Amino acid sequence: MGVKIKKHNKQEFKERLRSVPFIPISWRPTTIKYDDTEIPMSGSAGLGFITDLFCEDPLFELFKGCLPKRRSNSSYDSELFAMTTILSIIEGHDCIEDIASFENDPFVLKKLGGEIPSTYAMGDYYRDFSQENRDQLNGFLRMFSQRSRKQVAPGEPLVIDIDSTSHVQRGLKIQGVEWNFKGQWCLDSLSAWDELGFCHGMELRPGGTFSSQGAPELIGKVFEHLKHGDKKYLRADSAFHNKECVLACVRSGASFTITAHRNSTWEDKVKGGGITAWTPWEYSKEELEKAEEQKIKLPVVELGSMIYRPGWSENLRFYIVVKRTLIEDKKGNEVWKHYGIVTNWNLFRTKLQTIAEFHQRRANCENFIREEKWAYDMLHFPMQKLHANHAFGLLAMIAHTLLRTIALLQNRHRPLFAKALRRKFIHIPGRLVRTSSRWWIRIPAYYRKEVEDVVTAWAATLKTALARAG
Repeated sequence: MGVKIKKHNKQEFKERLRSVPFIPISWRPTTIKYDDTEIPMSGSAGLGFITDLFCEDPLFELFKGCLPKRRSNSSYDSELFAMTTILSIIEGHDCIEDIASFENDPFVLKKLGGEIPSTYAMGDYYRDFSQENRDQLNGFLRMFSQRSRKQVAPGEPLVIDIDSTSHVQRGLKIQGVEWNFKGQWCLDSLSAWDELGFCHGMELRPGGTFSSQGAPELIGKVFEHLKHGDKKYLRADSAFHNKECVLACVRSGASFTITAHRNSTWEDKVKGGGITAWTPWEYSKEELEKAEEQKIKLPVVELGSMIYRPGWSENLRFYIVVKRTLIEDKKGNEVWKHYGIVTNWNLFRTKLQTIAEFHQRRANCENFIREEKWAYDMLHFPMQKLHANHAFGLLAMIAHTLLRTIALLQNRHRPLFAKALRRKFIHIPGRLVRTSSRWWIRIPAYYRKEVEDVVTAWAATLKTALARAG
């Protein structure tokens, strides 16, 4: 029933309406009924174009040659095991048992040929990797990263950051697990990363291994594809300040900056007056404006240099660039804190601050190591045998290189990390359909445009990279 309002009572009705108290209605989600469908659906349609990019790449034949051969006629192909591992890592699985979830994704199942190896079969496969297979796979990883650099940064000099990291384990029977100097029950890995985030080699070692063990060999392999006179750089922390690593850089023709180890007594010489000329640190305009805005006082920093003769050589001479910062000690007294960088850079052509700033960017490799651990589940390893875990880690680094290339092609200056990449390019909803004896995956138009842009960029840059490589 409606309320009849007479003209002469209209104002009175409005006043009475305003006097009624307002009662808010609490928010509730919209009710949606659930139903089932027989239409095959996928939540990871992006894995399809990732598989195509890698398997149609000219380097895929070399990749196949690195894999162990399957001896039984009833066994799956070696390539299926490897691609299942790579797609599992790209998908973001936490363990090899999660590979079984691919059986519930009709698109991935169809893409891999209709069959998914079991967890036990995957474990047997990783154990089949011999030392030769792993050496070849490491070589492929370097070649893949070098080719990817030509796609996204052609002509830029190679800058390598070499570092080791621990992988804390919980198992007691894992081969190679030992206590390290930090008191961690772990395995240890040595890896070389370039400034773009590509991995150029990874060695898995027992947990108690010293950081620089095996580094000279890795340095030689990373730079061996370049001529001695080509521009190339290496950055490392103080664990790599030793004869073998320095000579490996010299033999490769690489310009290096290595954090000076305090055992070389350089700091005593600095405090004893070994450096007489100090240059103040030049803060940028942005740093000065930010400090003024936040009302903070920038630290007093000065730079100096000195000649350094290593104790193991009578003829070689290098520089130590020293950065000293004025700080307060526990007693409140102002003292200088020193930081040294051993380098073979030409100081007559390069400012000291340029060298110091270049070396500080070494810390960026920590982001890639963190990505390796948290995004690709290399905090721990799935197998008991050390060589099997090494094989798994190398496949993970190949998956990382594949995703990193896509990230840099999509945005060279602000590339996405794995979590955002998966959300944008991997976890794409799709519907699997078949028409005229052909299979199709239908995805939302927005995702299709993003995928096509990356595929187009990959094809264009791959052609250029192959031309550069001859």
